Amino acid sequence: MINSLSEFILEASKLQKRVRVNCVQPHDRKTMKAIESTASSNGNFEFTLFGRLEEIKEAASEGFLNTTRVVEGKSEEDNASNAVSALEGDTPVVLMKGDINTTVFLRELFKSPRVKASGRLISHISCMEVPEHPRLLFITDGTVNVAPDLKEKAEILRNAVEFARSIGISEPRVAVIGINERVSVANRDLVEGAVLSKMAERGQFGVCLVDGPMPIDTALKKEAALKKGITSKVGGEADILICSNLESAANLIKGLVHLGKSKTAGLLLGAGFPVVLTSRSDNEFAKAVSLSMALVSAVG
Repeated sequence: MINSLSEFILEASKLQKRVRVNCVQPHDRKTMKAIESTASSNGNFEFTLFGRLEEIKEAASEGFLNTTRVVEGKSEEDNASNAVSALEGDTPVVLMKGDINTTVFLRELFKSPRVKASGRLISHISCMEVPEHPRLLFITDGTVNVAPDLKEKAEILRNAVEFARSIGISEPRVAVIGINERVSVANRDLVEGAVLSKMAERGQFGVCLVDGPMPIDTALKKEAALKKGITSKVGGEADILICSNLESAANLIKGLVHLGKSKTAGLLLGAGFPVVLTSRSDNEFAKAVSLSMALVSAVG
């Protein structure tokens, strides 16, 4: 099982299947370096770059564009639309966001017939490497779904466990986070946590273990779980945290990064193919890890 972010880069370099990667506006050097290092590690990856040719030339290393296709559009919208439209076929595919406004990127993604045909809710998952924590921690959804209801939380959970299985976690352990481990009918989030747990128990999410509601300490620390009488296999050993809403997930992620010195990478799930959605402020390592994580998932 992969236990650090850098291991995704190693695993991607060993993939034997061909994967097509469409990147929208890799006009910045950080995105281009992540692409170049990934392309050089494995000849099975076929990159197509959608953007303004002059800016791509400025960002790319000498000679890289000799073997890489560039498709030039008239606008950000054109570049995003062209990249999404070109993701047809049976070969595993990955879509990557470069130096483009996130709203424009997502709008063109959501308009795609392929995405609409999937019938799935799109959600975001963050992969955290937390110092002194024994395994990678996945947190969802701190980017897309602002205030998910029960139906949407079920889809977010489904996306997360399918992704976890695709990267080698055969039986993901999922904690549905709530303020308390005791269910109160007056608190919607606590009730929904209990419902999701029961749905999983009855096999509605495939192979996984789900428990909730539970606070973060109960989800991540075995001694805290046992002290509170939580004896499930998830308590203290969660791989995935399903947060109540975007605000709580985003603040947890930012707290781990800025106070806990954690490293992070992230993907969009549910589109029918992995989507690399990094911030323009992210460094080359975060972009390379997110891309590698998408490649491993696409093949898995």
